[in-house]
Amino acid sequence: MRTRLGKPYRPTVERERLYQRVLELRKAGHSYNQIIAMIKAESGVTLRKSHLYGWINRKHRPFGYVVAFDPTPTPELAYVIGVNLGDASTSDSRNYNHKIKLRVTDKEFAAEFARCLGLLLHRTPPRVKWHEKTHSWHAELSSLLLQKFLRQDLRELVPIVSHCNECKAAFLRGFFDSEGSISGRSFTVSNSNLELLKITCRLLHSLGIETTGTHLASKGGRTVMIKGRFYRQNEDMHYVRVRSKCLDKFQEVVGFSIRRKSIALSIALDRT
Repeated sequence: MRTRLGKPYRPTVERERLYQRVLELRKAGHSYNQIIAMIKAESGVTLRKSHLYGWINRKHRPFGYVVAFDPTPTPELAYVIGVNLGDASTSDSRNYNHKIKLRVTDKEFAAEFARCLGLLLHRTPPRVKWHEKTHSWHAELSSLLLQKFLRQDLRELVPIVSHCNECKAAFLRGFFDSEGSISGRSFTVSNSNLELLKITCRLLHSLGIETTGTHLASKGGRTVMIKGRFYRQNEDMHYVRVRSKCLDKFQEVVGFSIRRKSIALSIALDRT
């Protein structure tokens, strides 16, 4: 554990928890002395009034060198959640790198993901780099707090992505950028998480975009080819189809960040 002036730092996650609890208690109308007593009873941690003053007045945050992350619902956060439930991934390393990363074939997709990450963490967007070995564009950064947020149970993220129509559209754009597919006038989104697809249907319907509901695409336990490589598919795959009469509504309200998918959608609309 790292130390400061000979005293050990509390783990970042614990400091974040204490910080959020202090703000919650203050919002409920408790005095500084009451908050100190309640935190002591709940966690065995003795806070000073100087801690509370700095936190409550937003003059200090308890994250040390960890970049602060504010989970207030925004379209950028909703987009990152959508991508994270699709093509993006998270990983940890021994040297305290808590990565959020995206590896895709479309540069504009990686650039939009990087732009949103930069805004969420109030920093310059991470560089989008081409990797010849994987023939893909990479965008990644390290953030303990954002990674921890994205790893929450899906039910905890629903209030963020359904906060307003802009958040709904941004989430759907991120998810469809990752998992959407257009063949002719057949427009589908696929995933092994059936509950995620049901939520996707509800969000689409709330924006006036009709679907045919969820369908089983294939059973698990078989080998499939993805982008020229064979993978073992262990879970059942499901899909949702957007009704043809709503393709124009999807293009108007949600759309794509990926140019080739936008073109495919426009071609599908021309065939109506």
